[in-house]
Amino acid sequence: MACVQDVAKFFIDLAQKQSQQDSGDLVTHLRLQKLIYFAQGWHLARYDRPLFDAPIIAWKYGPAVNEVYQTYSANHANGITSDARTSADAFTSDEYALLLDVAREYDRFATSALVDMTHEPESPWAQVKLHEMIPVRLIRDHFVARKPIQFFDDILQNIDHVEPVHDGSGYSVFPSSLDEDWGDYDAS
Repeated sequence: MACVQDVAKFFIDLAQKQSQQDSGDLVTHLRLQKLIYFAQGWHLARYDRPLFDAPIIAWKYGPAVNEVYQTYSANHANGITSDARTSADAFTSDEYALLLDVAREYDRFATSALVDMTHEPESPWAQVKLHEMIPVRLIRDHFVARKPIQFFDDILQNIDHVEPVHDGSGYSVFPSSLDEDWGDYDAS
């Protein structure tokens, strides 16, 4: 079983790397809490066991782990940076794959949208009183009832592979069979 602090470090480290490559922003404390919650939920749905054992509490802005709050709350709404890195052996291969799947799935949503997702009327957060622990069974049942997120490996297997074609000068060109797919493409 993973440690919740390692799960937090995973998402912080991933966001930092994306930010350094100008392909994303640093993760805020609020966003981090949502990603940790989604990771727990999807792990419960896939493997029928928790990813970590820290309790998730129903707070005003959604499910939260107090231990993570205590560690990163000083950042407020600012992006979190950290020199602490997650050890490669902190997760099993299934846990690591799931964390990548959660990051890929939820990266496309604004933090406010993630908050909205956790506040849906049928969500586990909505079924308990504020400041109460959200039972693991409620989280599991909620995520089991949803359309599962795809495994990253499955996505990779479904990507079409295009073999390079070279013109007489040796330059790579798109095969003519792809021309119809690019007819409406405007690169300007």
